[in-house]
Parts: sequence; C-alpha cells; structure tokens
Amino acid sequence: MTDATNSDNRDLDDRVEEAVGRAKAAADAASDQASGVLDDLSSSANEAIGRATAAASDAASQAKALAADAADDAAEFIDDASDWIQEKYRENPALVLGLAAAAGVAILVGIGAIVRAIARS
Repeated sequence: MTDATNSDNRDLDDRVEEAVGRAKAAADAASDQASGVLDDLSSSANEAIGRATAAASDAASQAKALAADAADDAAEFIDDASDWIQEKYRENPALVLGLAAAAGVAILVGIGAIVRAIARS
C-alpha cells in the first residue's frame, strides 16, 4: 500500500471514530432528556394521585358528616313523633289506633302495587 492509501484509511478511521463519538454523545444527551421527562411525569402523576386521594377523602368526610346529620335529624323526628303519638293516644286512643291501621293498609297496598308492577315487567 502506498502512503496515500494509508493516509486515506487513517482519515476515514478518524472520521468514523469522530462520528461514533458524536453518536454516543447524542445518545447520552437523549437518554438524559428522557430521564428528565420521566422524572417530571412521575412527579406529576404522584401529585395528581395525591390530589385525587385528598379529594376522595374530603368527599367521604362530607358524606359521613351529612349522613350523621341526617341520622340525628331522623332520631329527633322520631322522638318528636313518638311524643306526639303518645299525647294523642292519651287524648283519643281510638283515633290513634285507626290512623295506625290506615297506615298499615296503605303500606300493604303500596307493597302490593310494587309487587304487581314487578310481576308485569
């Protein structure tokens, strides 16, 4: 081989090594950028999960508080109603027994209507 050929080969080898070096540097830069993006995505996802968990917890607490209030209100209503019924029973027992019987009949008629509607479906 001649010196010109060796020189051409050395130039080609140098160019190939330089290209490989640039490719490695570009791959490293791309890897670093991808890692940064993945870290950002992970942080955003964790933040979103935290917010969703907090919102669900708040909603559950509010629902629990509303249910407790409704139960308290219902208990107060039942106490008031039982006092009223006792008072009315002392005044006129036949009227209270008649209203109770009418309410029982109304409930039975309602249940019968529901059963018929389900049977027709």
